[in-house]
Amino acid sequence: MANQIHPLSPKAQENLKKNAELRDKDNKFIKIQPSEKPVLEFNPEKIEQVEREFNGKKSQGYRYTVIDPNNGSKQEKYLEVGKRTSEDIDAYLVQGHTLLKIQRFGLGKDTRYHVTLA
Repeated sequence: MANQIHPLSPKAQENLKKNAELRDKDNKFIKIQPSEKPVLEFNPEKIEQVEREFNGKKSQGYRYTVIDPNNGSKQEKYLEVGKRTSEDIDAYLVQGHTLLKIQRFGLGKDTRYHVTLA
């Protein structure tokens, strides 16, 4: 039997959209896609140091509690970053700036984040 592509009905499309929304709602971590630029509100009282593993190597990471001010839910989520990005975020937080834009560039080991005021 050949691999056939069947167009989705509006009901099927709606079901898949609901699944994606529920998965996103249940996910406590923010994942930033390449070239995405979300604005996040950081809570400087809720920062944790965490041990992360990437490509089999353990490293120190930083977990920030954030909310997306644009989605209206005020649901707290986590943004985990490495040392360099944490330094950039902290430089703004220490000045009292909690609303920041995070832009991701690259993939895998070449991923880097650019942090600016929102």
